[in-house]
Amino acid sequence: MSTSIQEDPFQDANDNDISNKKKNLYQIIIDDICARIQKGDFSYDEPICTEKQLSQQYGVSRITAKRAITDLEHQGVLYRKRGVGSFVAKNSENKKEKPLARPMQPSNTFAFLLPFDTAKGGLIDTVTELSTVLNEAGYFMGIYITNEKVSKEKNAIKQLLQQHISGIVYYPRGSKIHLDLLNNFVINGKPVVIIDKTNDCPYIHNVVSDNVKGGMLLTEHLISLGHKKIAFVSNASIEDTSSVRDRFGGFLNALRSNNLPASADYVASSLGYLTEKTALSGSSIPELNNLIKKLYNSGVTAIIAENDQVAYSIFCACRELNIQVPEHMSICGFDNSVWSQTTEFGITTVSQDFVEIGRQVGSILLSSLKNSNYGIQKSVVPVRLIVRGSTAAPLR
Repeated sequence: MSTSIQEDPFQDANDNDISNKKKNLYQIIIDDICARIQKGDFSYDEPICTEKQLSQQYGVSRITAKRAITDLEHQGVLYRKRGVGSFVAKNSENKKEKPLARPMQPSNTFAFLLPFDTAKGGLIDTVTELSTVLNEAGYFMGIYITNEKVSKEKNAIKQLLQQHISGIVYYPRGSKIHLDLLNNFVINGKPVVIIDKTNDCPYIHNVVSDNVKGGMLLTEHLISLGHKKIAFVSNASIEDTSSVRDRFGGFLNALRSNNLPASADYVASSLGYLTEKTALSGSSIPELNNLIKKLYNSGVTAIIAENDQVAYSIFCACRELNIQVPEHMSICGFDNSVWSQTTEFGITTVSQDFVEIGRQVGSILLSSLKNSNYGIQKSVVPVRLIVRGSTAAPLR
């Protein structure tokens, strides 16, 4: 087994039943597939399942089905043929002798702590590449999900300190990284790698996308189209979220480089109400509608959003307000996630190289274990602008 995925293993007793139900459904899918393999109810020459089949059979989302298949692939039970489905790997019948999708903590296991499902954004690519790099060197990886709760994040780190792991990869919810706890890993010679959020700690590794460059690319793209009044909108706090702060910094740098003024009236952050739940619901968000209407009336012709999810919510608000996109309002996101491809013409965005992030994290972890004098790495992975139909020259 190469990767064990735990959906919030530090769940509080008073958490709702919906979360438990999702977790049980996810495990049921895995157990059922393994049971079929044990019975020999399959052919090596035909796919045992597809995401669509599992989604329909168990009444779950494609994301849940994909996670179950991906976990079994990481364990070497299944392998995927693009466009065909997932097949049973040779000798996989014997792998059921070991528990599947359960936490494991041998001395050659690393922990990956993150605030949300691996299917979100392109993180699954990071997980897959990192797992591959570690597996090839004889190491494994356990994934711990804290559902974006600070208390659970801190509790998870405390529990991991008590377990026999080789090191930790940590995707913080915000800029606070619980350094007082992470210090214990470092003191005991176990590497710590922070991803997504920048940190200036001189003894902790850091791998992030070039968020500053990404903010600049989006802003320069809009300026090249003729936009002069460009807004920056963020659900998260610019002060407390380094990735958003860096994107905002790139936005400001591009404005200044092109002799365009930056106005505080065109910056809205710490909104807090543009969650994934509200975006999925498709319901009207009065606060957002009021904000977009205010920006539009002030002459803003383009908006750069913190990420694609926020950009999609802004697109929906414009549609409710009869503000034409991109004719009267251009919209940009960040991440190149599924949200950027939800509209009929797509949202202009920035793509992060999640595969390269996983590759670099794996290299840092293994190099740190092999060489006690290995230097602290502060790696910035390049990003790429992707232009879609949500941006165009302003018509007003």
